[in-house]
Amino acid sequence: MTMNRFFRKNISWQKNSWWKGPVSLAAAFVLLGCSALSSSERDKTPSRLLLEAQTAYDAGDYSKAVALLEDLIEKDPSQVEGRIRLAFAYNGQLGITPIELVKSFAASATSSGTGSGSSSSGTSDILKLTSKSGLPDATVEKLQRVSLSKITVTELRSLFKEFETFQKSFLTICPLFPVSAINSLKTNATSALDLLEITKCKEGRAEVDTNVSIAALTLALGQFSSLYKAMLDTDGDGQFDIEKKANAAKSDIDGIKTSSGDALTKINKLQLATTALTEVGIELKSQVFLLALAQFNIISAVVDSTNLPDSIKNGISQAVSKLTDAVAKINSYLDAGKSTSASTQTGASATQASDTAVQEAEKILESVPDQVDSYCEKIYCFNQVYKTQKKPKQCTNTTYTCSTTTASSFQ
Repeated sequence: MTMNRFFRKNISWQKNSWWKGPVSLAAAFVLLGCSALSSSERDKTPSRLLLEAQTAYDAGDYSKAVALLEDLIEKDPSQVEGRIRLAFAYNGQLGITPIELVKSFAASATSSGTGSGSSSSGTSDILKLTSKSGLPDATVEKLQRVSLSKITVTELRSLFKEFETFQKSFLTICPLFPVSAINSLKTNATSALDLLEITKCKEGRAEVDTNVSIAALTLALGQFSSLYKAMLDTDGDGQFDIEKKANAAKSDIDGIKTSSGDALTKINKLQLATTALTEVGIELKSQVFLLALAQFNIISAVVDSTNLPDSIKNGISQAVSKLTDAVAKINSYLDAGKSTSASTQTGASATQASDTAVQEAEKILESVPDQVDSYCEKIYCFNQVYKTQKKPKQCTNTTYTCSTTTASSFQ
């Protein structure tokens, strides 16, 4: 199916006429029977609520559309058309609409992406994905001023009502996901299930509805893009910040053997690198990071099971594949496979870096005994985060704890 035929068949980019589906047989009977209802009762019929919600949506009054459709869904949770429209109305409240989003992905599929999860001379595929939709820059900047590694998702949704709306939209639309998408989420987002509340989505549906796919993509992209810009790639170069931090720390530790300088300089370098790796582990285990990855899993699951045309689907898949590569690299520093779908990763790079640090620390600490306690605390904190046991021999005879600041980060 060509893109133009798809647009004409499924979504008219005129005044939201995609909203106007055919009146169902049940709705027709309701209309025929309206004469037997009182005026107030007629105002509350499904067909009337849908019509009024459509009028409000077309006028840009998303709050009114949401209120009407929430009333409809409360009365009849099985209302499929109402759920689809409510998801679009929620997204409209956030300033996220599907019109340019889907068109831009179709264009992305025909252009050559030069990015590979890192800085490049052109626009990376990851940036193509995350630039399509999201919260306003001012909101993203406000997010960047919050310590997202230390707050819970409940606190995030309390501080930023937009994320509460994201979740409402997800819970509204997810019962209409195809079975394959629900199964994929249950498999790939295991540790984030409570954050997504996916158990409320039930088992999914056999058929795949195009508008459900588009609504799911817009809300998942909106939430993921916002968190990506706020905490995953703050400098906008297409590479995860924590991936760069982990790579730099591992490189510093590996270079201790051949580096010049006195023992104090070397042990200070080890302490800084170990602290950096520990911070990476803490951030990867944070609820907000898992929420971002859960939204990424929604994108992947919906794209895999959607009936969108290849011209649109390919543009999204390109970016998702690049992001998958970046997530796999991050997982090499931590056993976070269940939250990111890369279940074969075992945190080897982080533990290998720690082993190297321990070996070098045993030699260096002989020359700087006054640094033993400081470094042993760093190793203790690292082991607490990564669930490892190795430590320099100098650390075996004393009981250590993490400093208050570090401990509060991952407790």
